[in-house]
Amino acid sequence: MISLPDFKFNLGARRALFVGSQRAAVSHWEDNDLCRYTLFEAGVGGHQSFRRYLDETADIPFYVLVDLFDEEYRQDTVPHVSRRDREALLKRKAGRFFKDTSYCFYKVAGRETGRRRDDRVLLSALTNPSVLRQWLAILEEAKAPVAGICSLPIFTEQLLKAIAGRSDGHRLLVSLQSISGLRQTFFDNGQFRFSRLVQMPGGEPASYSPFIRDEVKKIQRYLNSQRPFNSGEPLHIHFLLAGRLLQGLQSACAQQEFVSYHFCDLDELPEGPEQHREASTPFSDLYFMQRFLQLRPGNHYANATERRYFSLRRLRNSVAVAGIVLLLGSAGWSGPNFLGGIVYKRQSDTAKEKTRVLAAKYELARQRLPETPVEPSDLKAAVWIANSLRQNKSSPIDMVRLLSRSLDRFPSIQSSRLAWAVADNPETALNDAPVRADIRVAMDVPGAGVAPTVYHVALLEGRIEPFNGNFREAMSTVERFAQDLRTQQRVDEVSIVSLPLDVSSGADLQGDTHSLQRRAEFTLRVVLTRIYDQPGDGEQS
Repeated sequence: MISLPDFKFNLGARRALFVGSQRAAVSHWEDNDLCRYTLFEAGVGGHQSFRRYLDETADIPFYVLVDLFDEEYRQDTVPHVSRRDREALLKRKAGRFFKDTSYCFYKVAGRETGRRRDDRVLLSALTNPSVLRQWLAILEEAKAPVAGICSLPIFTEQLLKAIAGRSDGHRLLVSLQSISGLRQTFFDNGQFRFSRLVQMPGGEPASYSPFIRDEVKKIQRYLNSQRPFNSGEPLHIHFLLAGRLLQGLQSACAQQEFVSYHFCDLDELPEGPEQHREASTPFSDLYFMQRFLQLRPGNHYANATERRYFSLRRLRNSVAVAGIVLLLGSAGWSGPNFLGGIVYKRQSDTAKEKTRVLAAKYELARQRLPETPVEPSDLKAAVWIANSLRQNKSSPIDMVRLLSRSLDRFPSIQSSRLAWAVADNPETALNDAPVRADIRVAMDVPGAGVAPTVYHVALLEGRIEPFNGNFREAMSTVERFAQDLRTQQRVDEVSIVSLPLDVSSGADLQGDTHSLQRRAEFTLRVVLTRIYDQPGDGEQS
């Protein structure tokens, strides 16, 4: 189970752990500059001090920079293949070259100019990482987030142009670190080739000039044995130092053919955009840590287990940032709604207050009215019912007009009897009832809602005159008369109750040759729809 220390939201803060064979140094990065430098000696006392330091400081990620003796480098070539195959090939090569360590790094440095155009690769490893593991174990115990482990010589490749002004040609960078010793790194056209670390003798740094000069000559002899520099391309040697030591080297190093010395004073070398500090010692530790924290190069040696607390911290920061963004977004979205709610609440309170005042005035006015035998609500219902009865009164005039218009178009049809009624049900049976008005419409008190529908139902009895005995023609006339009625406005239904001749399957056929019916009588049922509005709303037909 992995647990983390208390979270402190500080995305910009970070620190570097510079590990050497003799001691380690920690520098803090805040406000785009180094703000603190702490040195810890290698050994039991220094480790205990480092533990106390971790317990007393905040949860800030570490970027580890190593400058150790037991670091080896190999230059090799591999076939130009896909990325996945190249990764597998380089991993096997690193395992074959560096068998007893898990701290391996490889990268593609370029391509050959030959026919196959193979990839040039750099492989490096910490062959004896025991010193580094002691410091990493303390970081693991404190659950400190480790962002990555980088090699100082390989990282220096990114600084070559800033230090030397250009990166082409053959260049040897010489620097002195208090935690490790004298570091000499060779670059060919800006590409890292190899590096050598030498432990410094005791004494004052100002007296190191002869020792540094002799060590540089050893590197010169080695380079001449590998590739003589007599082809017109000089070897550029850059000393990254400061103070009296740099002045002593200027006096000790005589100019040679095909060798060019460059003395880079740390006091005059800017450590980044708009940053500069006076170097109190000839050591370049602070310069490298400044640029290391500023550039934050990729990880070289750290594995997933050593970086897990950093990965968890980065995930937690992402979740926190996402939460803040969501909070701000929801606040921006809900702010107008909240203000609108406040406005509506005030309007609601104002409306309630007005309602209360009007209700009080109404109650006061009601109390001033004279006494009545009934309640006002009952009077209102009675007035509404009276208006409904007045509005819904009916007469057979509409039905008679409708029948008359159709009878005018059929002069052979004579009406003999008309039964009429008004009801709320179109299926109301008239039987032999005389003309009457039977209104049975539900009338609710005001607010019940829907205007009533009233049906005028008529039963028309008639005959065909003159009738010549042609029943087929008589029935055709009756059917056309019924169809004409159906085309009238507001007619809901027209049905033939009986025809001059009953031709249904259940009718009895009887008679003799001496009898002949001379009357063609029929009966029709007509339903007319009439819609009444609520009282006071007007009438709709």
